[in-house]
Amino acid sequence: MKYIEALLIKFAMIFSALFIILGLAFGVELYEIFIISLIITAVGFVGDLIIYPKTSNKIATGGDFVIVFLAVWLLGLWLIATPDFSLIMAALFSALLIAAGEWFFHIYLTKRVWEQKETSHTTEHDEPRQS
Repeated sequence: MKYIEALLIKFAMIFSALFIILGLAFGVELYEIFIISLIITAVGFVGDLIIYPKTSNKIATGGDFVIVFLAVWLLGLWLIATPDFSLIMAALFSALLIAAGEWFFHIYLTKRVWEQKETSHTTEHDEPRQS
């Protein structure tokens, strides 16, 4: 149940950020934002479960930045028929905002989902985080 809650929180964060950047600032349609959010959430959550426990918050957040940037840029090329704005800039702003949120999401995963007392700067783990 904790993983479903974390997945929903991640989706809400990504959808909200993309709505602000892509929807309000760049005028992208809501269904396009929804599809992009679903894909980023799925790929990012798998990354959070695989990469973050083996590395650090910095590396996982950097990975999330790259995933969001590429996803918004490439999915934007595919979904948005004739954008009248720079998809690169939209992807950059989206990736920056979501990466900032991911930093705190990873702390949430550590403390609430995996119930570890580690802080976000800890890189060495004595035992696996996943139960």
